[in-house]
Amino acid sequence: MQNEQSMSLKDWIITMILIVLPIVNLVMLIIWAIDKADPRNNFAKAYLIVTVGVFVVVFLVYIAIIFILFTMGIYIGFLEG
Repeated sequence: MQNEQSMSLKDWIITMILIVLPIVNLVMLIIWAIDKADPRNNFAKAYLIVTVGVFVVVFLVYIAIIFILFTMGIYIGFLEG
């Protein structure tokens, strides 16, 4: 097992507060992910990977919805003019 310092409850509460702040979260997650000595290193990497994955899925769903609506518009005749 790795010899990492453990974080107290107060440290995790501060971490969660920083995660919900819009720009601060991205900056802090990148800092924690880069710093190998920080006990939040793996948490930050996992959080960033999951966040990117969610953004990719949402983007693909939006593209599919736009494609479907565009196709329906042509089929119904809304875009004819």
